[in-house]
Amino acid sequence: MVNAGIRLVSGTGNRFAILDAITNRVPTDPAALARVLCSRSGPAPHLDGLLLVLPPRDGGNVRMQLHNADGSTAETCGNGLRCVAKFAFERGLVAGRDFVIEDLSGLHAAHVEPASGPVQSATVSMRKPRILARDERVEIADAARPRTVAGTRVDVGNPHFVLVVEDVARAPVTTDGPRLEKHAAFPAGTNVEFVARRGDRWEMRVWERGVGETEACGSGACAVGAALADLGLARLPIDLHLPGGVLRVAENADGSFALSGAVLDLGERELPRGLSTSAPAG
Repeated sequence: MVNAGIRLVSGTGNRFAILDAITNRVPTDPAALARVLCSRSGPAPHLDGLLLVLPPRDGGNVRMQLHNADGSTAETCGNGLRCVAKFAFERGLVAGRDFVIEDLSGLHAAHVEPASGPVQSATVSMRKPRILARDERVEIADAARPRTVAGTRVDVGNPHFVLVVEDVARAPVTTDGPRLEKHAAFPAGTNVEFVARRGDRWEMRVWERGVGETEACGSGACAVGAALADLGLARLPIDLHLPGGVLRVAENADGSFALSGAVLDLGERELPRGLSTSAPAG
């Protein structure tokens, strides 16, 4: 086995480094590798996380392990799952276009569409979102302008706080986002979504736990879809417009959500020199 390079993939603007840990040697400290790869001082494209593709443990065909830009792990990641789906299919790690990916939140059915030029569409099932609190009020301790914001707390296998705003372009994503991410109201931290209606479409921006503002967030899109439906503001399926592109959220017959969108290869990157590795997980 060789110490393979890293594949760079964008899931509607969510950019990841993916490493095949089934057939290749793998880093002994993936959290440290994620911090190096995702450093904003590093080369473009700037990455949001590191995805390891591992052997399954509990009924799937492959398993995904995500490390955020700060090295922390996350329970699930919709766009990460879609990127892994494309990667696993193309590398022959699964048989056929329909298979199952495991992560810390459970099992996710995946489907990879035939490629259309450099772009490929992938769909993954996300567990049925749970509305944990409606109109939850959280105090923002801003020395210049202390205030209270109200949002919907949603569990999609990972935590989300959805705020409906007037205009996402002017929303305080980079100021209120980090304050809410680590607010005492969310002991495990939270992802924060800002969503607004503009004409006939819904637009959103996301502050991701452990990453910062990203161009897209798949689990966040599912949380927004669930929150808007619960508030009676929209119906599923819904197309959500993010800085990185469009994500479609639909409801499956069993109540789980289906997340669809484009996946694009961004090239390869070599593993850092001197990296400590272990034998393949497979």
